[in-house]
Amino acid sequence: MIEQRALGNILVRHGVVTAEGLEPLFLQQREKGTPLPELLVQSRLATESDVARALAAECGLSFVERIDVALVSPQLATRLPIGYCKSHKILVVAERDDGVDVLSADPLDTAALDDVRATFGKPVSTVVGAPEMVVDAINRVFEKQDTQSELETDDKFDANDEIDILESDEDAPIIRWVNGLFFSAVKERASDIHIEPEEKEVLVRYRIDGELYVARRASRQFMSSVVARVKIMAGLNIAEKRLPQDGRISLRIAGRSIDIRVSTIPTSRDAERIVMRLLHKTNVLLDLTDLGFSSRDYHLMSALIERPDGIILVTGPTGSGKTTTLYACLNKINRPNVNILTAEDPVEYEIQGIHQVPVQAKIGLTFASALRAFLRQDPDVIMVGEIRDKETAEIAIHASLTGHLVLSTIHTNDAPGAVTRLVEMEMEPFLVRSTVIGILAQRLVRVLCKACKEPYEASEWDLRQLAIDPERTRRRDARRLSPRYTVPGVPYDPVGWRGPGMPILHRARGCEKCDGKGFSGRLGIYELLVMDDAVGSLVLSSSDAQSIKRAAQGQGMDTLRDDGARKVLEGKTTVEEVVAATQEDFLIDE
Repeated sequence: MIEQRALGNILVRHGVVTAEGLEPLFLQQREKGTPLPELLVQSRLATESDVARALAAECGLSFVERIDVALVSPQLATRLPIGYCKSHKILVVAERDDGVDVLSADPLDTAALDDVRATFGKPVSTVVGAPEMVVDAINRVFEKQDTQSELETDDKFDANDEIDILESDEDAPIIRWVNGLFFSAVKERASDIHIEPEEKEVLVRYRIDGELYVARRASRQFMSSVVARVKIMAGLNIAEKRLPQDGRISLRIAGRSIDIRVSTIPTSRDAERIVMRLLHKTNVLLDLTDLGFSSRDYHLMSALIERPDGIILVTGPTGSGKTTTLYACLNKINRPNVNILTAEDPVEYEIQGIHQVPVQAKIGLTFASALRAFLRQDPDVIMVGEIRDKETAEIAIHASLTGHLVLSTIHTNDAPGAVTRLVEMEMEPFLVRSTVIGILAQRLVRVLCKACKEPYEASEWDLRQLAIDPERTRRRDARRLSPRYTVPGVPYDPVGWRGPGMPILHRARGCEKCDGKGFSGRLGIYELLVMDDAVGSLVLSSSDAQSIKRAAQGQGMDTLRDDGARKVLEGKTTVEEVVAATQEDFLIDE
């Protein structure tokens, strides 16, 4: 392995980083023993690709952005153990009569290249790739080896002949098959895995970017074995098949810590159905700037989380990104002089400097009891996973009134609905008015693939669906914004289309980069209600959610559909995505 200072000189020579920028990193490297490239990435001075490109250039080798793993023979690659390949970030991709082709993240790791040369008895040709891409290729090739001999279908199978895992001599294929589900789910960025019994097969579906896709099939005769394997991993009772069960699995896949929530239910097909939610505990936390807020709403939200007290609520359906938003807020105010405590179910990301408590209702550690205990821990900021009952709401209001900033989630369709939900929990309207300072509603929409999105001229129907037709645009432009919805120095342009002609929108098409889906990733759309006098007076009079929403719009609030329309006009998503995720808005002065 090359000496770290020599590596630093190479990176300086190729313009990846300056010599001055390296000095503090050398100090950290000596103290912690962390490799220099890892420190560069953590400090955001360079990317893994930047470092790999520089090493390739230094060695006179080619650098590749990606590799087609379909062309890599698993039998060839697996002649080196997977642990060795991952630790050295090296993959054998082809063998010729006169040599072996190798993909490596570190061409200076001559010991690994010598091992390949000795194993195959041939000269080695090397191409260089980014470490993340190399590890991903290793996982996919070895996964292909594990699952290449899929669980075979027996045409003579009868439902009464299901294989019991305790009697089966096919344990290894079952284990490899289940492990392959997890590997491919992480690779495909799936948030959920569904294992479902059908009449003659086991159907596996992944939820990717909010949509379900069929990922794998197997013979029905293996259903009991697959279910039992998952139950054993989750610590569930494999003998109990009549009642729903919940459990958890902790795995490390491709260097990532994955926490998996497992839920089983009995079905009418004499087999259990399993759904697993994947939580990436080592995911890089997003900054508030990365969440897709409009410029004005970003500054409004930043100002709210800097307040010394009050309640900020984030609302939306399950899987709409509420927890990610709360973590981004906490990450922004996470400083040594701020004491932050959280109660979560479960703890999805671990954040240094924040003390997180996992809720365990079975032993009496509920959101309410955790919140009550937090008040004796001298907190500045408290995050509660969800306000779901009267007791939790009462303690959150009490915490706010005693000088604490409280962040939480609540399940309603939009921001104004959160106010009426608290009143329904028997909270006094005057307490809601004096403690709630902001409510953020959000949804997730799929992002168009940049490589294949297709432009087209919008129709009048598109404009009406997005509520940016001339009539609604005129009414938005005529509003006089409340001071609570204005940010000095930050211009605000109401969403709408003012011509001439029709705007150019985009639709999904599908290509190799997005696996034919037309979308890649998801983006938040937001509705931020800031408590002001106009809304506050309606809260005190226990008005309905629609009246509150109409008043907030008149003061300057952008609805979910407004923000969605803005992102459609920016070419980030489609009309259909926004319409499916949001409710139709009424005219402001109706």
